[in-house]
Amino acid sequence: MSKTTHFTRRQLLTGMAVAAGGAAGLGAWATFHDTAQRAPKAGAGISVEGRPEPRRELMTYTTTSRSGDKISMLGFGCMRYPVMPGENSPRSPKINEAAAFELVDYALAHGVNYFDTAWGYHNGASQIVTGKALKRHPREQFFLATKMPGYLNPDRAKAKEMFAIQLKNCQVEYFDYYLLHNLSRVDNYQRTYEKGGVLDYLLEERKQGRIRNLGWSFHGDKAMLEYVLRRDVDWDFAMIQVNYHDLLHKLVPSPYTKRNVPEPAPSKWMLDKVVASGLPFVIMEPLLGGRLARLNGKALNILQNERPEQTAASWAFRYVAGLPNVLTILSGMTYKEHLEDNLATFSPYVPLSQHEQGVLQKALDAFVVADNIRCTTCGYCMPCPYGVDIPTVFKHYNDCLDDDLVPKGSRNADYEKARRGFLTQLARRLPEFRSAAHCTGCGQCLSQCPQFINIPEEMEKLAKFTEQLRRQTV
Repeated sequence: MSKTTHFTRRQLLTGMAVAAGGAAGLGAWATFHDTAQRAPKAGAGISVEGRPEPRRELMTYTTTSRSGDKISMLGFGCMRYPVMPGENSPRSPKINEAAAFELVDYALAHGVNYFDTAWGYHNGASQIVTGKALKRHPREQFFLATKMPGYLNPDRAKAKEMFAIQLKNCQVEYFDYYLLHNLSRVDNYQRTYEKGGVLDYLLEERKQGRIRNLGWSFHGDKAMLEYVLRRDVDWDFAMIQVNYHDLLHKLVPSPYTKRNVPEPAPSKWMLDKVVASGLPFVIMEPLLGGRLARLNGKALNILQNERPEQTAASWAFRYVAGLPNVLTILSGMTYKEHLEDNLATFSPYVPLSQHEQGVLQKALDAFVVADNIRCTTCGYCMPCPYGVDIPTVFKHYNDCLDDDLVPKGSRNADYEKARRGFLTQLARRLPEFRSAAHCTGCGQCLSQCPQFINIPEEMEKLAKFTEQLRRQTV
């Protein structure tokens, strides 16, 4: 899609990022600000249909008692930049730099000042493009966050080398926010950060000022979260996955999760633990990998009937923005229309009323589908050694579930329509050589998935299901 594409209101409501909020306050450590902080002059842009163009002076900010930084409540996640035409994967390292620069410029011009990247995003290209984009702006106008890829098991010497590369790629002399990336298991944390000396090295970098705030991102079990919170480390912040689906819908762990993660950390338990610690936290996956941006027709109608001018994304962001201790909420915004809609949500932020919270619960009840695959398209499972595009395979299936394009049986009245829709969209979205049928079950991806999905098992199911549809034997 080109950067000049315009969406209709219907397309915005069904295809853009979803934002939902809660009415709780941010807690004593943070306050709201309605004036622009460290943002350049606003530029012209396309208005989201039905709403005026967001104004930078209306952006909502939080202030932490730890650093005093005034941070935009909307943060720019740099893991889903637009890629060049013809690329098969949204995580391709071939980023469309012109389109990415336009998004970064527009975000800064309208009050966004927090940018989050990482070593592995876009196979390493995200840090480079983010550095190029931000270098064109005064350093005091943005906060930059990146992460130590602990999942690569670096020792102290390797971590020092990686950190130097990150500074060079991002074209900065220091990082405002730096994270231990993707904490999952206690033994991995101890091996890399404690016994391997990586944590001591990062603490030294903070002391030297090349890291202003040190924290961690979490995708693990109860033991891991409790362990890191008990460490005698003066953490500055954390990053956790929070969205209204995970908080309001009771997730029943799969048999695979129960076998491999003895004590998975439920979202509500995790949130309560982090809030009780007093740490300000960054929210990731507020849209559950974009799923809450789409919804199905029934759920979307419930929200539209209440507030026809708002997208599903706006509901999702408004929900999580009302939680206590929120530092900023990340959104990976591939298209300018996504950015415009999110800016409108936070310029200024308006908490959900008690009535709206009830409406959101009704929409969630209509949305929850038992057969969906809990994939957020984070891409941590990639690359697959056999070329399977795991996130796209799962996203296609989930999208078809939401759009009633998963055939329920050959005797169903809508069977042929759903069958053709499922196969047609699959052919458009995914080359055959990257489909589920090419999964060998090697299991290399299993240890990388933050959602604890049994990827080989799901791939086998989808490969058989797709072949059945092609033979019209469902």
